[in-house]
Amino acid sequence: MISYCLDTYTDPLILIGAQPCICMGTGLTPEQNRIISDIGQYCEDARNISLQSSRRDRDRRNYYALSMVLFALSNRLIDLGRETVYFRGYAGPEEEVRNKVIFKRLSDYNIIDSGMRQDLIHLVDFRNQCSHHFHEVTKDDLTMVFDSLPRYEEYVIKMRDELTKTRLMTRRQMILVAGIVIFTALIALILYFS
Repeated sequence: MISYCLDTYTDPLILIGAQPCICMGTGLTPEQNRIISDIGQYCEDARNISLQSSRRDRDRRNYYALSMVLFALSNRLIDLGRETVYFRGYAGPEEEVRNKVIFKRLSDYNIIDSGMRQDLIHLVDFRNQCSHHFHEVTKDDLTMVFDSLPRYEEYVIKMRDELTKTRLMTRRQMILVAGIVIFTALIALILYFS
């Protein structure tokens, strides 16, 4: 199990231009931190719900509770993928990327492997089933998603690393641009006063 303790609102650094607020402790935006934090909470909640109960009414309640937690988890995992795809430029801002395509893009750019891609596509299928055909969701469906929690946590780590790498590249680019601007200004001043 991984740690999701994130410093969401401490020491924000507002970058110049249209860049989002970046949290110094994580290098992620507040929205990215919220998504990852939500995923951590849903994974913990799912682990705390048992479908093995001696009382039938309690088992049914837990079935519904686990269904909704896994549904919410699936939405946030998709949100994290979408955030990564747009943030890294794997899709243009005007491009609408459907849920399964998110994971295809991440696989195409070698961010996730084909096995993880398949796991996440199954998760989208589960999410759609919960959303549109909840009456067809079985205990086996819940077990399949529940058993994949470690794989989803691995995915979160990959996305967090990918988003952080993006931020570091952007900071380097900003430093490079600032250096070029200062150098150009110095050359202009030297030429002006010569």
